[in-house]
Amino acid sequence: MATKESVPVIAPEPITTLIRNTKPKTTLNLQGIFKPSTEKIKEEKVIEIIEAVANQPIHLERLKEIWNEFAEQRKNQVAEYQILKREIQFDHPVISIQLANPVEATLLENFRHDFIQFLRDRLQNNELTIATRVQEAPSKKVLYTSKEKFEHLAEKNPYLNELKDKLGLDWDF
Repeated sequence: MATKESVPVIAPEPITTLIRNTKPKTTLNLQGIFKPSTEKIKEEKVIEIIEAVANQPIHLERLKEIWNEFAEQRKNQVAEYQILKREIQFDHPVISIQLANPVEATLLENFRHDFIQFLRDRLQNNELTIATRVQEAPSKKVLYTSKEKFEHLAEKNPYLNELKDKLGLDWDF
């Protein structure tokens, strides 16, 4: 007969030893999150004072000088230089420039941030912005056929229709 070997029985640990800490672990300190810090309030007051001092009045002549100075810095970028050499209009704090097409607007967007920051720093005014207007070119109808060409000329001179009828001509010459 075979003898039964005894298998050691391991008693499970009590549940209280498995659960040690029920609080979530975090490294955040949420004590002062809802209280405004005095440092933040002081910093906001300093920013307000700086902005009040920095917003100096701007004269159109000085604006054009600074504008041209930036344009000279961009002289090696021909397309940007051409945009910057256009006539501007100034209605404080908005500087308006008229562009010929949407491609120029995209090009201006590429350096707009640097340009505005340059103007604000040099003119000591943080309110400056640049507005663009794209000038829509009038669409010109292209005349392809001889009929279209004749009708266009007939609009300018109605006697052409009479002449065509009297001579018995056709517009397919």
